[in-house]
Amino acid sequence: MDKKEVEKKGGNSINKLIDFIFSKDNRKYVLLLFIAAFILRFLISLRIRFYADELQFITQSIGFIDSGKLQTLNQDGVWYFLTNIFMNIFGVNVLGARFLSILLGAFSVILIYLIAKEIFDEKIALIASIILAFSSYHTLNSIGAMDLPMAFFVFLSMYFLILFLKTDKQKFFLLAWVSLGFAIMIKQIAVLFIPGFILFLIYHNKKFYAKFRFKQVVYAALLISLMIAPIFTFNYLLYKDKKLVDLQFSRFFNIAKEQYASIANTLNPFSLKTLFISFAEGPPGFFVALTFFYQFESIVILLLSILGGFILAKSQNKFKWLLALSFLIPFLFLAGTSLLPNHFIFSSLFFALFSANSVNWLSNRFDVKNRKKIIIFIILLVIISSFAQIYQETHGFFGKEEMGKLIDFKDKSMEKGSLVIADSRIYRGKIAFMLWDRHYLETNFFPDLFNQLDKFPGEYAPIKFYCIEAITDDSGWGTVKNQPEFNQTTEQIISLCKEQAQLIKTINDAKGEPHFAVYQGYVNFKSSALDFVDSTHEFFFYPLEYTPADRVFDNYETYTTFDSLLDNFAHLILYAEIILFFLLLLFLLYMFYKQ
Repeated sequence: MDKKEVEKKGGNSINKLIDFIFSKDNRKYVLLLFIAAFILRFLISLRIRFYADELQFITQSIGFIDSGKLQTLNQDGVWYFLTNIFMNIFGVNVLGARFLSILLGAFSVILIYLIAKEIFDEKIALIASIILAFSSYHTLNSIGAMDLPMAFFVFLSMYFLILFLKTDKQKFFLLAWVSLGFAIMIKQIAVLFIPGFILFLIYHNKKFYAKFRFKQVVYAALLISLMIAPIFTFNYLLYKDKKLVDLQFSRFFNIAKEQYASIANTLNPFSLKTLFISFAEGPPGFFVALTFFYQFESIVILLLSILGGFILAKSQNKFKWLLALSFLIPFLFLAGTSLLPNHFIFSSLFFALFSANSVNWLSNRFDVKNRKKIIIFIILLVIISSFAQIYQETHGFFGKEEMGKLIDFKDKSMEKGSLVIADSRIYRGKIAFMLWDRHYLETNFFPDLFNQLDKFPGEYAPIKFYCIEAITDDSGWGTVKNQPEFNQTTEQIISLCKEQAQLIKTINDAKGEPHFAVYQGYVNFKSSALDFVDSTHEFFFYPLEYTPADRVFDNYETYTTFDSLLDNFAHLILYAEIILFFLLLLFLLYMFYKQ
């Protein structure tokens, strides 16, 4: 290609870009919404407090790739692998832990536009993308957990399924079930969407082709089975070696339940009583689930969703049953067993679709001249009410919560070879995530260490130490006030540390109130005792970074050639799925560009 051709091609590209900017193409607004959604979720992710399950997930992501594991005790490996990648890029901090949800939260804006365009029209699609971009429920789930990424790939699967049903192109059929299998590999709750997809596929075939075409169901099952092969491989090899299975298999097949006895009270099976009568001696599960929507979602979006749902139900839209089945089956099952707000985050994408349909219907009740004004007015109400809901949970839009601030301070100002004494009134998951790469010792272990310090080899020498105090007396446990002896003992140990140190940093929470105090000093110590200190680094069944490997309870060994080949094959699938993650995002962008 000569110089003139290059210049001509470059000029054409610039002209196309200029034409795009000044055109009426809605995609440019969607791209702006994508950027706005990313920035909003990034800012909010830094302020949201970590909850217990999230700390378990993000802590178990540290070192997951190097561990060679297929999964953890209760979740599949894809999410951990991807989160570990982003931690390697951004650091083991708030951004690294939550980046996957931030990224896919923003990509969901593009995805919901494409879905709404196929189900409704371009106008409703743009409204839906605006609503999702500013949805408080969706934004507040920009956390280190699997639910939002899982919901993204469930809806990506739905998008490809819709395209297949409209075009009958086999590539979309393949992508639909591969995407759903990928969603399951992020979180097994995605299995709940299979019945709705399958039922609608059969219904569609019967109505439009006068036959059920059951071969499609078989092919779908085969594709999903291939995608989730690492789950079955892990449990087969673990059971064969140690007579153990993961938490979900133990829960539903009653195998090796003694291994998880300590958390048995958190594992509620599905129950019609829970769903319709009472959850934990309180209101029925379906009512509790509805309160999550009221607690976290904009009231304007909820009201619009209700209206939009009724409008859709009365319409002749052929995809209304796909939306209804895909929402109701997972909602009812989860409301009867697993009642956590994050488990229902998939609902926010449905709300965006229903609300957009409602806004369009309301605007059409007015004359042409005023329709745009009505739409803008309603969208402003959505944004204002969403921001109010977000503010209620985060008390602001800028700055970091206390854990993020402590991690930043640690990385900049706390020497790696030093000893860190951590107040046991700080939740263990917080300590593990914040101090994973330091020689930290919880005050619970402090007496044991110093009672036997003389027995460690080597000479005493001054060592720098830091002491981290929970100024609030309870940082994440929520139960310290009911344990006065524990509180008093911990206070005594912290006081001893403070006598030999000086305050160097006070760290405030997101509200600006003091939360952690960091002290620095020197103490005579045997460096050989640091091995004992590091041996205490364990959280929720696993040693940090899965080392030493012999302490990882669900590591298994293979004893036959077949089992070794099976294990290698499962790992190969897992690695292929990590590559597939990036390919699917690129393909989504291609489909968006192609519109």
